[in-house]
Amino acid sequence: MKVTQRKKSGNETPMMRQYLEVKERYPEYLLLFRVGDFYESFYDDARKVSDALNIVLTRRSNGAAADIPMAGFPHHACDGYIARLVKKGYKVTVCDQVEDPSQAKGLVKREITDIVTPGVTYSDEILEDKHNNYLCALAFLKKGREKRAGIAFIDVTTAEFRIADVSLGQVADMLQSIQPSEILLASREKVFRETIEKILPSEVVVTMLDDWMFSEENTSQVIAKHFKTHSLKGFGIEAAYAAQVAAGVVLQYLEETRQNRLQYITRVALVDSRHHMMLDLQTKKNLEIISSMQDGSINGSLLQVIDHTRNPMGARLLRRWLLRPLKRIEEIQFRLDAVEALHEETAVCTTLGEILGGINDLERALARIATLRSMPREVRTLGAALEKIPDLQALLSDSKSSKLRKLSQDLIQLSEITTIIEQAIDPDAGATLRDGGYIRTGYNSELDELRSVSSNAKGSLMEIQQAERGKTGISTLKIQYNKVFGYYIEVSKANSNKVPGYYEKKQTLVNAERYTIPELKEYEEKILTAEEKSQLLEQQLFRELCMNVASEALHIQQNAEIVAELDCLYSFACCAKAYRYVKPKVEKHGNLSVTNGRHPVLERILGVDEPYVANDCFFDRKQRMLIVTGPNMAGKSSFLRQNGLIVLLAQVGCFVPADAAEIGLVDRIFTRVGASDNLASGESTFLVEMNEGANILNNATEKSLILLDEIGRGTSTYDGMSIAWAMSEYIHNTIQARTLFATHYHELAELEDRFEGICNYNATVVETADKVVFLRKIVRGASDNSYGIEVAKMAGMPSEVIKRAKEILSGMERRDIAFPAGTQGSEIQEMQPRQIYLFEEEERKLKYAIDAIDINRLTPIEAIVELKKLQDLAGK
Repeated sequence: MKVTQRKKSGNETPMMRQYLEVKERYPEYLLLFRVGDFYESFYDDARKVSDALNIVLTRRSNGAAADIPMAGFPHHACDGYIARLVKKGYKVTVCDQVEDPSQAKGLVKREITDIVTPGVTYSDEILEDKHNNYLCALAFLKKGREKRAGIAFIDVTTAEFRIADVSLGQVADMLQSIQPSEILLASREKVFRETIEKILPSEVVVTMLDDWMFSEENTSQVIAKHFKTHSLKGFGIEAAYAAQVAAGVVLQYLEETRQNRLQYITRVALVDSRHHMMLDLQTKKNLEIISSMQDGSINGSLLQVIDHTRNPMGARLLRRWLLRPLKRIEEIQFRLDAVEALHEETAVCTTLGEILGGINDLERALARIATLRSMPREVRTLGAALEKIPDLQALLSDSKSSKLRKLSQDLIQLSEITTIIEQAIDPDAGATLRDGGYIRTGYNSELDELRSVSSNAKGSLMEIQQAERGKTGISTLKIQYNKVFGYYIEVSKANSNKVPGYYEKKQTLVNAERYTIPELKEYEEKILTAEEKSQLLEQQLFRELCMNVASEALHIQQNAEIVAELDCLYSFACCAKAYRYVKPKVEKHGNLSVTNGRHPVLERILGVDEPYVANDCFFDRKQRMLIVTGPNMAGKSSFLRQNGLIVLLAQVGCFVPADAAEIGLVDRIFTRVGASDNLASGESTFLVEMNEGANILNNATEKSLILLDEIGRGTSTYDGMSIAWAMSEYIHNTIQARTLFATHYHELAELEDRFEGICNYNATVVETADKVVFLRKIVRGASDNSYGIEVAKMAGMPSEVIKRAKEILSGMERRDIAFPAGTQGSEIQEMQPRQIYLFEEEERKLKYAIDAIDINRLTPIEAIVELKKLQDLAGK
């Protein structure tokens, strides 16, 4: 049952009326309301907070009205609690006390100070260093006859802001590539919301916004206002109309969530599919590029093997590179040449790694500084990182790689800002602003003077303490301080009879009395006034420093991008050296040649004790499709995947695990691997398989690489084999893409005799008297055995099952199966011929003349098989 939020009734206390007024402005958010030292939530919000955080749900008196549900937590621990709420998909708004309760005349003034959503957060408790956190907007626009989808996505913590204008069919792949935390949709797009919720993880939050926010006129004004420009031609996005609308929606949403310091977001760029390879979800999943199929973690993925980056900016960029391989040969070659230079110049590579490791996360530090969420220590760390820019330039200025030289030239030295940071922030600055003392002495004369007043006054207090001890004869008399009573003289009860008459009592304790005197009051006022002014001035100076840093946002971001790119190239060079990778040749032709290629992940898992078996792979104009047969566990799937990963690495700009490789440029990699279903969407294993197959046939081109690991296994043998055969013909004759097809349908070996561009290969085994040894070597020719029973034996099947399976297989091969006692002849005749057909390798190859068949002399099984063959012949 849904419980609605409480509306004002007129009987609430003043504070609750204040709460409800704020809640009415943000009905879709959990409202955290500052009350003293706690953030409290009420009504339905309290129930949600209690359930999400597993904290006690209490009740609060509401004047004449009924008591209301309440749940809260200490304000000093708010970051952790808010992070937990946001990770569970909630959007949170924070309402703080903006005046000192002791100074308030009546109700304490409160205002919204922060809004946190899954896509708009700067919290280290929520963010992961090596992952981007994207807020995404979708807009749909019809231009002419075609309806286009505009996608805009931004990481507010790094200022990466990109847009894409795509067809409706590309939306799913694009969203799965971006992996946003939050998606913004127009309220009219309810149907599309359901589609999104099917294709993205459940933790992704979909936020519905008013339709007017998606109007072209409104969004164009928003973009022009933010970037202070009359035209978007300078960004190269003027023709991406739907994407511009999405970008405007993102900026409006950021403004709505009170992100009012966005000057550090200085650019928006177009994601152009002409320059980058689009990887669909199945390809990313099947090749295990950034996560393993087993548990979804990075363990066992290509990213885990390749990532040798030294800072978070490089790690995030590496993920993006792996998911968006290049399609421009010139840029691929620039990267490969840079990796080669670092690989050969060991000393330069080592020094580069040391410098990169000393540079902090410039992107996220800048975002926090520009939005005044940073601490002094982080500002100083950013300054120290920028001081390393000249070192990078000096190291790479003479590199033989034009790419490295260009990157070093594009770095910008910011000596003025680094000098100011060094002068302003004390090296021993704490992690918070609360206690002050983080601005260096000598940076501001007014601050130095205030500190001097406070320091001298404190010295005078010690003089007063000594003087009063002498006057009263109380040697234990002390001058102390607390926030409630300020400065006071404390005298033990045993000495209270010695207290002079001019002492004014302030507080009585169990064992002591506290007093003040006129002279102490005078110094107290000097100290507290100076300290208060000092803290306010220090905060002002720090804000001004942050704004100075933010004014250099464009240059800092350019340095951050270059540092991240250098980090990725450094990572590739480390892989090349550590794993014996070689520089591939990437050309415009349609061939592909890999000599002794290896699977980059499996060879690391196997290690030195079990060296990975390398294999060649070759395509040219005459050899376009390789049909790979052989038993399970013999290495067919690994062979397919390793060649897909070698192509991907080459077009990312990385060296590859092989003795040599020449890659004809690939526009897309398609994979169809394994058996899975999507029962939540009503899709069976076979339907999922056919959907994936249809996607390949409809989108692959002559320049694509297709990896098929079993087709047609989710249906009957005849149906499945027919589909596999027809797909093979279509790919060969129509698409002409380079294709690796691993299959247990040995009948497909006949394709080699029918088509010039199809060749048979098989995964070799050695069969002994009692076992089968898998050599995992791919050689020319077809296999005629899948050794399924041997694999079942290795899996630990009961010996009785293995024995009976061998008997049945032997009988089927002789067309003489010994059926269990009690089986009726009618049951045998009702058996589907296609089930028997699977085992009758020799029988399928025989060509009987129709008039030579004597049905009466055949066994029931033989008759069924022959009748099916006649039916097929008649159909042809």
